[in-house]
Amino acid sequence: MYRSILEEIDAVAGMDFEDAAKRLEGWVNADSGFLETLKQIGTIPESIAHDSTKEKLFSKASDAVLARAFKEIGLKSIVLRERGDSADVLAESRIHGYTLVADAKSFRMSRTAINQKDFKVAALSGWRRDAEYAVLCAPYFQYPSKNSQVYEQAIRHNVCLLGWEHLLFLIGHTFD
Repeated sequence: MYRSILEEIDAVAGMDFEDAAKRLEGWVNADSGFLETLKQIGTIPESIAHDSTKEKLFSKASDAVLARAFKEIGLKSIVLRERGDSADVLAESRIHGYTLVADAKSFRMSRTAINQKDFKVAALSGWRRDAEYAVLCAPYFQYPSKNSQVYEQAIRHNVCLLGWEHLLFLIGHTFD
């Protein structure tokens, strides 16, 4: 039976935060319904209270989902444990040896005023340290539909903007 990410978050919500985050990462890595989880991870449910522990756990779960998605397309990938002023994920190509840092983003459907500071493109570029590339992954529908500082900053800082939907496509079209 498929267990949703929300059920897993509910199961770990009373634990120490670091232990809960590790358990969520383990669950994501073993998740047999991973594609369903990947489809849902970009949207924070309204049932999760704003600024709550469950919201922070949902964010940590999105980091684990991004790392797993990179693994599914053939990269070595880990969730970074650093807190604040750091990327969420580090990945490396097994074939070409390049590295990238990535930041996972999820938003509420009810959030109407998303702006460039929500995406932290320039900050992500600074977090790459020795990595050649930087990737921001957010729900495709939350990226601006018109000219935006987000796109200007991504070009200026050489940050790739991906949607969770792009990763679903890539995973669905990856062949061993």
